[in-house]
Amino acid sequence: MKRHSGLINRILLLATPVMASSMLVALPSQAATFGSSEATFNIENFNRNPLGIRTITDTVTNAISTDGQVNANADANANFEVDPNPALTFASNSSISKAQGQGVSYIGEGQSFAGVIGYDFLVQPGETFSFDFNGLLDLKTSIDNPTAENATANGLLKFDLYDSESNSLLDSFTIAGNLATPGNNDALELKQSSSITLDPAQSSYNTSFGGTQEIAQADVKGKYSRTFDKSTYLTLVETKTNQVRVQAPEPSTVLSLLFGCGILGMTGKRKRKAAISGC
Repeated sequence: MKRHSGLINRILLLATPVMASSMLVALPSQAATFGSSEATFNIENFNRNPLGIRTITDTVTNAISTDGQVNANADANANFEVDPNPALTFASNSSISKAQGQGVSYIGEGQSFAGVIGYDFLVQPGETFSFDFNGLLDLKTSIDNPTAENATANGLLKFDLYDSESNSLLDSFTIAGNLATPGNNDALELKQSSSITLDPAQSSYNTSFGGTQEIAQADVKGKYSRTFDKSTYLTLVETKTNQVRVQAPEPSTVLSLLFGCGILGMTGKRKRKAAISGC
């Protein structure tokens, strides 16, 4: 396990997302906002088992208001079950963040992270490593008054396959999305290496950008398969990060909410869970 310490630390850094505060000037107004970022991923039908597994979850929420109501929620779950029959081994996880607010002055933020890791799948020369997967990334934002509020939602879902000995990246798959309402910073992107094949009949993409309600959704089903020419230990890392923010500031800036904590209604919480086991 010692040789994996660098990779583990890198992943744990991903599980500590930081939301940068934006500065926005707006007119006083009643406002209603909503943001949601959700992702799920399932991996099954492995053709060989890992020697070790790990799951990681992390959530953070913050709700701050001076004149209004706001709440934020975040949840994350991760599971990796190893069966003596590799075809019955499976990994799954989910991550969701939501925030909503109403009033004149508030900020609500939610962040969630979930990940699964399978260590040291051993592949002999000429053998193939393969598994099936399906995943969903679903982003939504909604506002009432573009001059007095905004909502953002973003998500990143990915898996990477590493050479366990060198920690070098061999293959990767990524779905990334972002919504900013109002604004033009909206995107939904998918990237994959050549060892990954998606099923077009069971994969779909849906976007609606612009206006006061926006969505970005990707639902995919596919297969990973790669043949190796030498004996190789492989590490599979699948992670997802989901973040949302809703806010309706007064004519000063968002930072005034933070520096005025003495008169704010403010709540915040964080929880992290990690588990490691051998198989």
